[in-house]
Amino acid sequence: MREWQKQMIEAIIFDLDGLLVDSERYWNEARRAMAAERGIAWNADDHRACMGVSTRTWANYMIRRLNLELAPEQVEAHIIGAMVELYARQIPYLPGALAAVDLAARHLPTGLASGSPRVLIDAVTRDAPMRGKFQAIVCSDELPRGKPAPDVYLEAARLLGVEPTRCVCLEDSGNGILSGKNAGMKVIAAPDARYAPPAPEILRQADLVLTSLNDFDLNMIRTLENH
Repeated sequence: MREWQKQMIEAIIFDLDGLLVDSERYWNEARRAMAAERGIAWNADDHRACMGVSTRTWANYMIRRLNLELAPEQVEAHIIGAMVELYARQIPYLPGALAAVDLAARHLPTGLASGSPRVLIDAVTRDAPMRGKFQAIVCSDELPRGKPAPDVYLEAARLLGVEPTRCVCLEDSGNGILSGKNAGMKVIAAPDARYAPPAPEILRQADLVLTSLNDFDLNMIRTLENH
């Protein structure tokens, strides 16, 4: 019985961008437009480099990639401003996202651990379908390191009062998968094939891979407890 207790999953933690919200295409379009203004083609490798990382990390990447003579804060303001306008009109939830969060929140302590800017995290978590679902909401911008470092997931587990090894996180990006594994958590991956999916060697590190959140159910959580 004691050994079984060690395997129990006691909390579920969700990523945000590309998992719950179909924001990757908008992030990509905003960055591509900024690159095009400077005669540079923004490609899939660039998009992958900016997925699942902190705001300052992708801003610095854009400065290097586009040879920008701008401060990181200026790049962040330009790109995030476009995202705020989108979210004010309608938050583009991905299929299965609302149902998955609702199911998780009705059965286990549930958290959100995101590299998205706080203003966008707040927009989602204050939206009516998501309001009150998360007992812990963590922004990696407010921590020393972003994904793939484990900081954001470790902080979410701490706020939930659950040991990281008893948490499962859901992710779409390679950096996110690595972050969850680095935190010692079980990882369920639900990559979006449209936008720079994780490299195969990273995806293989996930404990379970879904086609979309439409496939999420609590039985798979119980299955992971035996692995």
